[in-house]
Amino acid sequence: MLAGCATTAQGTFTQSLLAAESAADVAVTTTTTLLQSGQITSSQAAKVMTVTDGVNATLTLANNTYNAGGIATAQTQIATAASILVTLQSCLSASAAKQSIDTCLAPLVSK
Repeated sequence: MLAGCATTAQGTFTQSLLAAESAADVAVTTTTTLLQSGQITSSQAAKVMTVTDGVNATLTLANNTYNAGGIATAQTQIATAASILVTLQSCLSASAAKQSIDTCLAPLVSK
């Protein structure tokens, strides 16, 4: 658990971190389901995993930054990760609706 409870617009830092980690986990689970059902290819799933790996690295960095006292920077890192996760979820939803995921993922994979 994280030390302290800096309040953000979305609750405490800890709550924001846990919510982002949960959203990343859901993205991985959704990707696995889409892959197993043939709605995305292994190449597309690998792109999603690249994005979620980057998000998880950002969340780890945010946690470390927060614990080092860089609260504002950590909150910005969480917000960046959350924004990417919202876009990623939109991509996965589009894929589930039989729309191409590649165009949607392109900006995320290049980040």
